[in-house]
Amino acid sequence: MILYHMSQTLILGEEMKNDFEKKFELTLPFVYALEKGVDYFCDMIANGQIQQTVPDELACLDRAKYETYSIEGAFEFVRKTEFPNCLSRLKCKYFFDNLENYKILYEAGWKQEPEEERAKIHLYEIELDDECPQRCDMLFFDEAIDAMFEKQDVEAVLSCARGYFSGQQSTSPVWEIMSDKPAKAVKDITGILRSMVE
Repeated sequence: MILYHMSQTLILGEEMKNDFEKKFELTLPFVYALEKGVDYFCDMIANGQIQQTVPDELACLDRAKYETYSIEGAFEFVRKTEFPNCLSRLKCKYFFDNLENYKILYEAGWKQEPEEERAKIHLYEIELDDECPQRCDMLFFDEAIDAMFEKQDVEAVLSCARGYFSGQQSTSPVWEIMSDKPAKAVKDITGILRSMVE
């Protein structure tokens, strides 16, 4: 199966890694907090503190990144407790099957960066050895980010996670494709990305 992936670090011909940045463990304190209850989780977020031993990296995060990992933790809690057959978001690889989605991502995250930074972004064709990857509407995750950052609404975040893992779709779904199976960058098509955004 041929899909697409945008990266600053992937090299042509390289096998992709699951959790390549080793970030999964940073979600675990939030999963443990939710196991103690939503109120405990909310207190933890409000205080910006972790109430148990955690990796130093998490303790040093700025507020925005801290809250981002709290959202990932909430999604992992819902996956683990309600959708155990689904893939963990941070223990897999992400792809799109639609190049237009990469144009949107690039314009949102990179278009305003200096040329030196933009030049680091590459778009690849990926050969994925998985006939039935998981598809989830990433707009549920975007909605969860808004709910956490704007309102600290943990129940809304949990509801978004349920929509995400249950396969529901928003009015304008953006399907991210996830797999933990072998995947390799087989063709650099960065030129196509550049032509789409210029």
